[in-house]
Amino acid sequence: MWEKYMSENALADAAGRGQQGSGAVSWGIYPWFPERGADYIHTEDLEAFKGEASNCKVFACVGEGEYITLQYSNRYYRVKGQLFKALPAPKFTFGQKVKILKSGEEVNVTDIMWHYDKKEHYYLVSAGNRKKKKRYFEAELKNDL
Repeated sequence: MWEKYMSENALADAAGRGQQGSGAVSWGIYPWFPERGADYIHTEDLEAFKGEASNCKVFACVGEGEYITLQYSNRYYRVKGQLFKALPAPKFTFGQKVKILKSGEEVNVTDIMWHYDKKEHYYLVSAGNRKKKKRYFEAELKNDL
């Protein structure tokens, strides 16, 4: 399977500033489902991307060309750019340690999602190997650990 590597620091830097990086990283959603047809996804990435498909997941766009390259956590996918919808950069990024303000618990960001009604990011997190069931909005988390 095709893979592309990019510095995790570049994603953390772009997300931590609460803005897009220096043109190399943009953020957005890719609302593709199999019913739209396989032509949007590179053939080598299609099966893996089927498991990732969600209209709420926020991807980092880390490469452009005939296909754009989307990153979700440590996974990369080549897709056609027509469906990519840009969003503001998230405050936190994948794997980042953050603190839940209400409880003080330190957790890791596992997923970055988009709330359409509130028009803001929310996060799924884990504590050790245990994934939390609650979703957290940016105002509920703190990153100065």
